[in-house]
Order: sequence, then structure tokens, then C-alpha cells
Amino acid sequence: MIKVLDHFWLKITALALGLLLWFHVATEKTYNYRLQLPVEEVVLDEGLALSESPPESLTVTVSATGKQLLRQKWRDRGLKIIASQLRQGERQLPLNTSNTFLISPSPDVSLDEVVSPSSVTFKIDRLARTTVHVIPDIIFEPDEGFAVAGMSKTTPTEVTLSGPRSVISSINAVFTVNKELVGLRNSLDLSLPLALPDGYGVSLEPDSVMVAVRVVPVKTRVFENVPVVIYNSPPNQTVVADPAAIRIELTGPPQEIDLLNINALIASTDFSKSNEAGRSALKIDCPTKFRVKNSSADSVTLTIQ
Repeated sequence: MIKVLDHFWLKITALALGLLLWFHVATEKTYNYRLQLPVEEVVLDEGLALSESPPESLTVTVSATGKQLLRQKWRDRGLKIIASQLRQGERQLPLNTSNTFLISPSPDVSLDEVVSPSSVTFKIDRLARTTVHVIPDIIFEPDEGFAVAGMSKTTPTEVTLSGPRSVISSINAVFTVNKELVGLRNSLDLSLPLALPDGYGVSLEPDSVMVAVRVVPVKTRVFENVPVVIYNSPPNQTVVADPAAIRIELTGPPQEIDLLNINALIASTDFSKSNEAGRSALKIDCPTKFRVKNSSADSVTLTIQ
């Protein structure tokens, strides 16, 4: 009687070798396979650009060995469409293997057919370049006891914007990507990436700018007798506030706060938001470099005379 477990590891080794041989033979065969591949590049004549995005992907048929079908690299690199014969305007291009190619071809994989869509419409415009200003989009929140004394202009102050003429003709400036800086205690230099304007095919050179932010310890200054301004008073009636003026403690950069005029401070209240007792909250506005540390009142009583 033959025992099944006799020469067990020899049998396992033979089975593994048989499977490896089968896998090698199976993956050396060429297969026809339908799949979706991304459109990564559209080649136009020099001086032209797409003003709208091309299709994201195409359904195609490829011939490839089993080994190539298992690989992902050539799939991820996608397809290239040659449209250099098209002129400016809205143009339709039939898609086939004479103008559509794999970006990473190899002897073991080839494009057989473009299945869908059979054609694509491109909107083609002149490629244009212009210089635009850069506007920083930064929110500062210094730590207690500190203030932002200033921020330098961006370096560079202007960048080159490229893209379809119809898209970039209305763009006069670009912004940095929004950034919020909290708890600032020290001056710093920042590299800020630029936010691409809306529109297909737009690029910026360079794609980031530098700014320097100066942070200093704050100084406190007291402003006496800041008058209370009343908004939305009833027509043809006189409304008075009690108190009519308040004291405000303001903090900010030492040099700037010494030069600040009291007229830059506004203490205001809204008559339409007063309660039944005539009490209305105060709002204090000051230039953005400064903070209100304290005030002698946070609300006032409004009386019609």
C-alpha cells in the first residue's frame, strides 16, 4: 500500500515547480483586453492651448502578454492624443490608433483600438502669457503680548501667468493659498504657494513667493473720551448714549501705536438692537494691527430726547 505522506516535501516541491511553470507559460501568452485608461496629454501645435479639459479617460482595447497585464505602471501613465493638426476654435477629432498612443509602450503591449468615445471635441485657443500681481492671503493671530508690526511685499511681487488667452485675459492678480498663523511670538520668513486661478490649462511661474512677517512685543496705550456713535436712530429724533464716551486700552506695535490717532478708533452701538430697557451692546473697531485690551464699558443705555 502506497502511503500518501511518503516523500511529502518532495511532492510539495514538485507541485510548486509545476505551478510556477504553468504561471510562466500562461503569462507569456498574448491576450486582448478592454480597459479604461486616463488621458494624460494632448499634443497641440506650438502657440495653442486647450481652453476646456479633454475627456478624463478612453475605453480602449490592448494586446498584451499576461505579465504586462499584471503590471500597473503603463496603465497609470495613460494615453497621449496627437491633435497638432487642429487649428484654433472648436474642433472635432476622430480617435484611432494613428493619433492615440500609450505613453509607455513596450514590445509586449500595444494599443489595438479606441472603443469609446470614437471622437472628441476640443476647444482650442491661443496660448498667452501675462504678468500679474501677487496678493498674500494670510490671517495673523499673534500670541498674547505680541503684535504683527508689518509684512513685506511678496518676493517676487509679480509672476507670469500662462494659459488659454480667453481664460487669462480677465485675470489681473493671483492670491497665495490661504494660511492662518496662530500664536506668533517671533518674526519669520514664509514660502507661500500660489493658488491657481479658475480655468483649465492655467500655470504660474514661479508657483510660490516669499514674505517676511515682523512680530514685536506689544505696547499698551490708553485713549480717553472716545465718543460713542449711534447707528439706526429713529428719524427726526435725538438719541443720547450713557455713557456718551468711553476709555479704551489698546495694544499694538510700539512705534505704530504711538502714532495712532484717536479718530482711528470707533466705538459704536446699534439703536435697533437695544433691549426693552434701552441697553445696547458696544462694538469697538480699530486698525487691524491693534487689539482692544480693555474698555470702560461694553454696553450703553440709549435714551430718546
